Amino acid sequence: MFLPFAGFAQTASPKQRTVWDGVFTKAQVERGVTAYNSNCSRCHGEDLGRLGGVLTGAKFMDRWREDSLSSLFKVIRDTMPPGPRGSMTEAEYVDVVAYVLSMNAFPAGTTDLARTELERILLVGKEGPQPVPDFSLVTVVGCLARDGEKGWMVTDASEPWRTRNPRESTPSEMLRATTHAGGYHTFHFLDTYEFQDEFKAGRWMEAKGFLIRSPGNDRINLTWLNGLREACGSH
Repeated sequence: MFLPFAGFAQTASPKQRTVWDGVFTKAQVERGVTAYNSNCSRCHGEDLGRLGGVLTGAKFMDRWREDSLSSLFKVIRDTMPPGPRGSMTEAEYVDVVAYVLSMNAFPAGTTDLARTELERILLVGKEGPQPVPDFSLVTVVGCLARDGEKGWMVTDASEPWRTRNPRESTPSEMLRATTHAGGYHTFHFLDTYEFQDEFKAGRWMEAKGFLIRSPGNDRINLTWLNGLREACGSH
């Protein structure tokens, strides 16, 4: 698939915040406790510690850091509690997200967390944004190049960013990829068989896959590859 670059414009977006900016209130946490205890505690425990403790501590941070709260919200909404959907409202799910954040020692603020704000709030550790963890599903953009006689890679590639979608991008994902700047990384591709039609050296690409870091040999196990413009040129 080839998408011409012409016609896409970088548009101003609202300022991004992080979970350290006080994005929920104590009153919202109290509502979240009620919703959680009624719908989630039988599986995750009253202290969020069951099922391997995936809602608190290091496991929680490794899974969700460097991603927006929208991803966390969607997984909680779409998978919890088990059984038929509709037992909780969207507002209750947002309240549960606030409760989970509070249990991970993120600070309360003066304004409730809103569904419409989740995409613009980044979940990061105390040290601020960091490189995406190894083995995460990521997106990068970069210039397609030969890697030896049979392999392929992207050069001048961006810093990887998290994705929860391994295949064809949604319109919002595509806009981000198309307007995203490159960088100074090189990523070698693994599992390229499915994407032979996309390989033409010198194209500017969107690549998705699982990140495998190694000194001097960072790799991406491909799940999706898509041409963004015909030539790399200035980016």
